[in-house]
Amino acid sequence: MSFHQPHARLLLLSMSLWGCNNNEVAGPEARSHQPGPVEQAKGPNGKIIHAPPPGGMAATKGMKSGAEFQDPSGFPMFHGHSVPAGPAVPPGTAWSEPIQLTKKPTGGYRPQLVVGPDDRLHAVYYDRTDGGDIIRHRTSQGGLEWSPPAPLGHTDNRNWGPDLVARADGSVVLVYDHALEDFSSQGFITFWRDDSWSTPTPLTPGGKGEEVGSGHIAHGPEDSLVYVFIGKKMSPEHHFQAWYRMLQGGVWTKAKALTDGQDDAWHTNVERRPDGSMLAGWDVGMGGSETTLYVAEVRDGVMAQPENISATSRSGERVHFAFGADGQDHLTWFHKEHGNPIHIYTRSGKPGHWGTTHEPSAGFGGFHFDPDIAINHAGVRCLVWGWDAGDEAELVYSVDQGEGWSSPKRVANIAWGKPGLPSIDVDSSGQFHVIWNQGVRGYNEVYVAQLKVP
Repeated sequence: MSFHQPHARLLLLSMSLWGCNNNEVAGPEARSHQPGPVEQAKGPNGKIIHAPPPGGMAATKGMKSGAEFQDPSGFPMFHGHSVPAGPAVPPGTAWSEPIQLTKKPTGGYRPQLVVGPDDRLHAVYYDRTDGGDIIRHRTSQGGLEWSPPAPLGHTDNRNWGPDLVARADGSVVLVYDHALEDFSSQGFITFWRDDSWSTPTPLTPGGKGEEVGSGHIAHGPEDSLVYVFIGKKMSPEHHFQAWYRMLQGGVWTKAKALTDGQDDAWHTNVERRPDGSMLAGWDVGMGGSETTLYVAEVRDGVMAQPENISATSRSGERVHFAFGADGQDHLTWFHKEHGNPIHIYTRSGKPGHWGTTHEPSAGFGGFHFDPDIAINHAGVRCLVWGWDAGDEAELVYSVDQGEGWSSPKRVANIAWGKPGLPSIDVDSSGQFHVIWNQGVRGYNEVYVAQLKVP
């Protein structure tokens, strides 16, 4: 879960349910169907789709976990704060002209992009219809022409936080959260094969008063998968915990906790290394404050002891990974001060042996947030993140071709709204592809662009 994701989250999942046996949650191949001031997000007919709790934002004050009901549009509150002074990130010309994948009246939110083994691009996002928030899937060969948006997941209520991976056999695995009107929700998984999606099956228990968020998926050797998420009972007496499950030999393990629940866990992630092992990450702390960043290696079906990255570097949140052919791991995350995102950090190495922390955003004014990172076969790294300097706000990037991070420049010149939540991947030719949403409170569009590094 992320309060920078366009999710309207309350409080999360019951700890008591995680002692269930494997039969209480359907397997991924099952075919049976399973069921401050705020500007409200509305559907095409003007009907409010997301509503705050009774009493509005003020009703959440005093929650022990530090969690608050967020802006239902997913538009971070810091965009309304005074921006830090400093030089603007200059325009760039290296990226292709952005292509807008969505349009009014439904828009698009929380996009994700992966490149398959045949260089086919898969993009997902959700849009807002009168019937609910519906996930869309589109494909492209090259990133210029895209297939029509096809729905997936549930056909009603709120389908949020899609995350996907493309496997060597060309199939795609996607997880998402299905939330009801009271924000109780459940994590689901679905598979794309032969140009169609399987019936979604649940990965977490359902029921009133239960909620999940920040679900991410990664694939290991053969058919193995790792699913990480946060969960909590919808009560101010409980804290978010990070959890994980593994699919091994066609059987899902029981959910296991990564955190003890003494402080809130946020922003889980998990991604695959070239050798099939994985790196998972999350951050812990009070919502809106400086959080402590953790990572843990997953190898041979075992989740290693978590490592506190902040203890030897900087605090922060929303960690993303890239993995080089030389065996190096690359991390990126952002850091808030007094609730405002100020710094983008990167660090390379291996668990237990990390190098110097770098700050590619240093020297520029405005807010810096939501980074993602990718590396191509030539070892070129590309970092993208959101930048907001008040009157100007665009997606920006920096490239490292082996001599350190280049000075940031803008990916595009949308000249409208605020950027956020980029997702970046690379194809077999070394070309980078990025997708992101950009807009205002209550309405966003989704864009894609490509970068070929000489």
